[in-house]
Amino acid sequence: MKKNKTKMIILITGVIVLVLLVVSNFIYVSPRETLLYKAQQYLTYSKSDWENYEENKKILADNPADGHMETAVERAVSPEDIYSLDTNRVAPEVKDEELKKIKNANFENLIPSSHVPDHEDAQAALIRFTKGRLTDVIINQKINIKVGKCYDNPHTEGNYHCVSCMILLYNRDTKDWQEAPNGDHFLKPAYDFYQPSKGDIWEAKDLSMRIPFDYDLYKKFESKK
Repeated sequence: MKKNKTKMIILITGVIVLVLLVVSNFIYVSPRETLLYKAQQYLTYSKSDWENYEENKKILADNPADGHMETAVERAVSPEDIYSLDTNRVAPEVKDEELKKIKNANFENLIPSSHVPDHEDAQAALIRFTKGRLTDVIINQKINIKVGKCYDNPHTEGNYHCVSCMILLYNRDTKDWQEAPNGDHFLKPAYDFYQPSKGDIWEAKDLSMRIPFDYDLYKKFESKK
């Protein structure tokens, strides 16, 4: 009798928790954030996550959006629109356009991933994805691939796990990042990385989800001179 009572209490508690989780996803604590999202922030965000969040919030506050905002993370409109830009290094008219895209991207809905490729995984995946073109750059131009912050990408396309991440080209000679390989500019600033099955090697494919520009990645690998 006591065991049945305990099971009933556990079951009722579980149902209550589940109901609260579902309801919290429909309670908005701000025009763009649900109660569930805020709880998730406090449970999972690191110091750098909070810094990125505050930076994006400031940009949105300084540039208020007009009209209705969609709740879904922005998907690609055109092949080039999906890549975020460094707003500190573009012309004023380009910056204005980029700020509009940031306002519509709903980056606060992105979930930073805890299961990500390391630098070597990302580099190997891109060597395969570019069919060896990257190998010449690594050897002859003394460049390595560095991977930045990654976000869970729900569009797995049947794969076990998928993340979207910015990458950076790090020059081993100058100890600094560079925008593109010398000669053929065949690399993009961000890619999707995925595992076909659990524990499988990481593979790369074209970016399918817009993510924030990774300022921390560039700051980490810039020359200290």
